[in-house]
Amino acid sequence: MYPIKSIFAVLLLFSAFQLSAQEQPTTEKDNRPVKDIFGSSQLFDQETAKSVLPHGFEFEIQHRFGLMKNGIKDLWGIYSSSNIRLAINYGITDRLSVGFGTTRNYKLQDFSWKYAILRQTRSESIPLSISYYGNAVIDARDKTFFGAAADYKFEHRLSVFHEIIFARKFSNNFSLQMAPTVSYFNAVTDGYNNFNYNLTFGSRLKVTSNMGLIAGYAVPIQVANDNKNATFKPQSNLSFGIEMGTSTHVFEIFVTNSDYLINQYSYSLNTNKISNGDFLVGLNITVKF
Repeated sequence: MYPIKSIFAVLLLFSAFQLSAQEQPTTEKDNRPVKDIFGSSQLFDQETAKSVLPHGFEFEIQHRFGLMKNGIKDLWGIYSSSNIRLAINYGITDRLSVGFGTTRNYKLQDFSWKYAILRQTRSESIPLSISYYGNAVIDARDKTFFGAAADYKFEHRLSVFHEIIFARKFSNNFSLQMAPTVSYFNAVTDGYNNFNYNLTFGSRLKVTSNMGLIAGYAVPIQVANDNKNATFKPQSNLSFGIEMGTSTHVFEIFVTNSDYLINQYSYSLNTNKISNGDFLVGLNITVKF
């Protein structure tokens, strides 16, 4: 009987140890990055802190109709001249992605890159995400658009853009980001700056699991510049609308006062005034695969 009692006692002791272990509170922190800080890497004409999945693709379609102020004559801009951009992004790693796009207006060809410097964690050990985004753009119009033929150089077609994106997901439903930006155009016409600076804001408030309200704002920052004769002052950009998404698609429909689709053009050259009601309808479609 003693062996049986001993075995029984050992089993009871083991069971008590298991129960005790299960009752111990876990102290491990969940340091995984927060999920879906934004729906896609694009918000209006802004880049977001969201990264493309490693070895994954994003196909982007951006469309801007004409100004709505003409009313029914052109169906609030739908029949007007429009602008469109097609682009594809590829995730090299979980932090680094690259992309290429082409835009109808000015025949712009853009090459871009994004790197996630920090990513907000679920444990709050890292409280926000920080990403760097940049691009280089070629204006592919005929060289007659760049002044006298004798003065033409290929680099006159080039512009670059850089920004640091600070983003935070405050709750399961609300995300906010801010990004200081700098643009540089190799060649500009009289009255314009080569260097341009902006501060952009973007937000999303989810109202259901698949739909959210989105808003964005970009304001030019006036600083001492390289062109002392510059007189042009770009207009601020205001955008607001709704976003609908699935695991593979994100669809945004919104109202905005900028018809440009490339960052440095949208932030540095916009002439549509909010105070004049110079708004138009925009669409963004992102397909993830």
